[in-house]
Amino acid sequence: MATITNHTQKMKNWNKIGKIKSLVIFILCVLSISLLNFNGESESKNDFHIVTIILTFLFFVIFLPLITKFWSLFGFKFEKPNWNENPITFKFSKSLNFFQFMAFWFISSGFINVLVVGVFNQTFDGESANLFVGGISLLIGIKLSLKWLNKSDTEKEKTVANTV
Repeated sequence: MATITNHTQKMKNWNKIGKIKSLVIFILCVLSISLLNFNGESESKNDFHIVTIILTFLFFVIFLPLITKFWSLFGFKFEKPNWNENPITFKFSKSLNFFQFMAFWFISSGFINVLVVGVFNQTFDGESANLFVGGISLLIGIKLSLKWLNKSDTEKEKTVANTV
């Protein structure tokens, strides 16, 4: 019960940008449901989808931390993404906001499409599952990026050369 109250409190703290982002994700999810093809024959490509899901997961979980680490070597700082900030920004430090927005869009669209196709067609929609896993892996990649960057910042502060 406490977690429901906590999530409700967080939603009340959304500003105009956070509410617009939620509305955009809702509209994109409704559009993706309307574009589903329920009449077409779906071929059994589950092996292919399992491989692409695994590769997508590994790519985002490895790529995002590596690219943020690479750019941090040139002096760029990355801030933790905030839902109330604009995802389309030209500030390099806020670039993870775009990936956070994309992750939540992929998660919601993929999850809803997997459920709708599963209920109406009684089949597994691998493409939508790939979207869902891609969104989860983006969030994991953001978390690992911030953890790796914060770890390297604290290690720099603890050296003897910085204390003199």
